[in-house]
Amino acid sequence: MTSAEELKQNIGKTGTLTVSGSPLRFSVLILDARSRYGHLDYKVTPVSGDGETWHAGSNITVLDNDSKV
Repeated sequence: MTSAEELKQNIGKTGTLTVSGSPLRFSVLILDARSRYGHLDYKVTPVSGDGETWHAGSNITVLDNDSKV
């Protein structure tokens, strides 16, 4: 089980989203996190562009930065 502390540790950080089944990858900002059926999901928005959506944490590589929103 993922603790609340673990869930919020990456909010405000940037990462790279890899679209499943494709070579497409792009930079995203992590807006929120949740544990759903034992899996970590992140709500993200593109660094350049607009919109937001939830993606499986396994598709996102969190970059080691400390910039908070």
